[in-house]
Amino acid sequence: MKCKHCGNNLQIEDAYCPYCGEPNPFAVRHQHEMQRFSREFQETKKNVLEQSSRFNRRTVRITILAILVAACAVMALLCARADDIRYMLEEKRIGADAEKYRQTIDGMMEERDYTGVYVYMNQNHLSWTDALKEYDAVYVTSMYYTRLYENVMILAEKAGNEERYSYYDNEELIEEIAMEINFIYEEMKEDEYYPERYTDDKKAYMNDLAETVGLLLVRYMHITEEEAEQFPSLSKARRTVLLEDAYES
Repeated sequence: MKCKHCGNNLQIEDAYCPYCGEPNPFAVRHQHEMQRFSREFQETKKNVLEQSSRFNRRTVRITILAILVAACAVMALLCARADDIRYMLEEKRIGADAEKYRQTIDGMMEERDYTGVYVYMNQNHLSWTDALKEYDAVYVTSMYYTRLYENVMILAEKAGNEERYSYYDNEELIEEIAMEINFIYEEMKEDEYYPERYTDDKKAYMNDLAETVGLLLVRYMHITEEEAEQFPSLSKARRTVLLEDAYES
């Protein structure tokens, strides 16, 4: 299955995505379903044992074995199909209210509420869904902007008070910020296979988001406006070095 946040592969048992660290909403549901299946299995086994007194020992063993095999087969089938079933139900739910979701997202995009777009789509499980696939690039850039903004604010507060957020390492934060900027720029590159993600309104939204990133770096990371303008053309390594030098100075 795919992570709803970064698109990487993850297992249904993973409580958190090993790539982006976001919670896996399917993991908790999977555990609950397995617990429910286990309870039902135990109840079935108990009923069989209670009714088996009228059979001889050999018949009881054969009956129990057949039921156990059947129950295991059913459980295996349900587990194998659980993700598909959940996905179909989610798609049906989102598809029924797709127009309402589009209006809300478009309104937030017009207001350039980057964090609002991410939070709204994330809370309503609207990312990486066929019903709203035209917003995938908008979602990804908004997600990384939100993470970048949080990390920049942590660094800014640490600069004024080293004891605050002392458990965060400055170099790691700067590397994360550079990585998030890189993801934003990469996602903004138009993909000919998904033209619906790069309509004029979405490109304008992402371009303004990238410009806001530059303003954040100038204001809180103390890079120059000229350096901010060059950021899209720099390598990830160069961005990291530039941010480190600006922050240390």
